[in-house]
Amino acid sequence: MSNRNEAAQRVAQMINDAEQAMDIAMAKTSRLVTELPSLQSEAGLHASWSQPVIVSVCSALGDMTTARGSIIGAHKSLSAIQRRLGIVMEGPVNPKEDEFPEERRYPALRAGRSETVVPLRA
Repeated sequence: MSNRNEAAQRVAQMINDAEQAMDIAMAKTSRLVTELPSLQSEAGLHASWSQPVIVSVCSALGDMTTARGSIIGAHKSLSAIQRRLGIVMEGPVNPKEDEFPEERRYPALRAGRSETVVPLRA
């Protein structure tokens, strides 16, 4: 494997790790927002005590959403560079939607549920 391909593999792994870390952080932050009102109630505190905390956490979640979009944008740019340079990745580091059968891409279709599915592709 050439140095260019090795570097591309390392970059691909890092960008995928960064995307996954953002998703995990956003999920944990969302759980915090969800739990804060009930925890405030359990503690016997008036809503005014927890409101500044909820505002701060929601603001952080908004910032994370923006950061996640930036990382996804960087991933798209890296994919374009990869294609221009003709770099072929070994194995599906980040499989694209067209690499999965439709029933795996849209499990709701298999289950007979009618949900709006918006496929994303980095």
